[in-house]
Amino acid sequence: METLKIFFLAANWRVSLLKAFQDAKAHSNGPIQLIAADSDSLAPALNIADESYCLPLFSDSGCLESLLTICRKLGIDAILPLTNNAIDFLDKYRKELNGENLRLFIQESFVIKVCHDKWNLWQFMKHEGFKSPKTFLLSESEPPDIFPLIAKERKGEGGKNQSIIENQRDLDYFMDKYPHHIFQEFIKGKEFSVDLFADVNGIPKLIVPRERLSVRGGEVMTSRIDMNKSIIVSVEALSRKLGLTGPCTIQGIQDKNGTFFFTDLNLRFGSGSVHTIAAGGNIPLMIYQEMAGKNFLNPSIQDKSIMTRYPENIFYHPE
Repeated sequence: METLKIFFLAANWRVSLLKAFQDAKAHSNGPIQLIAADSDSLAPALNIADESYCLPLFSDSGCLESLLTICRKLGIDAILPLTNNAIDFLDKYRKELNGENLRLFIQESFVIKVCHDKWNLWQFMKHEGFKSPKTFLLSESEPPDIFPLIAKERKGEGGKNQSIIENQRDLDYFMDKYPHHIFQEFIKGKEFSVDLFADVNGIPKLIVPRERLSVRGGEVMTSRIDMNKSIIVSVEALSRKLGLTGPCTIQGIQDKNGTFFFTDLNLRFGSGSVHTIAAGGNIPLMIYQEMAGKNFLNPSIQDKSIMTRYPENIFYHPE
């Protein structure tokens, strides 16, 4: 039986996720090899893979050829990007990579264009009738007329350079400081990340909402699974409209009336997706099953389970 070889691009600190893929091997029907790469040779997740490589930065002209060389040398079957920049890189060179008979775990180009730009995402949501906080872009719309607001980078991940805006004085300051940010209506309520896995035909096979109980630096530290049917139905409808495939993490807020507002679509594993995996939504195993042409197991999710996270360390001892 041939070994299934999966390549994780921009693995960096995703140690717990790589461990989940390693653990899922025990339940698969064939041999699997996990290969990880990052531009940082000290990236901790490189220690978890079966084999690892250091690649040039995505902005480096030699990055594509380095990636192709590894894929050809090892006979890679699939590439799984773990950051937005990695997704954008694969999308840019989709034609060259498709010629290598690889499964790329990325969405169609128009979906990436929508989801990696918060202004495009707001316009899509409004046009398609999905609930989303009212959003403003200084170069494209009238100045905001509601408070509070949250200023966000138009493109980016991890909650970088976000600020809460309480009044007009704050708004004047941040419009000058961040002229290219989007300014989004701040919805008070419960924050959710929703882990999704859809098969290669765009049929959602797993949807698990996780309430974000505490967050640090844009990363969830404590979460509680809440299999809220109305949120699941909304996410399934959005997934089918966009034709999503593979793993994604969708973020939103449920207000006091129970209305769910979509805020962000991460076309990759979210940082807290290991909670869903540990609670029975074994997405790594589902990926193995799909690539082996096997039927999916029917996952049973531990509703109301809680995850809390903490830092760990890896030590190197140079000779």
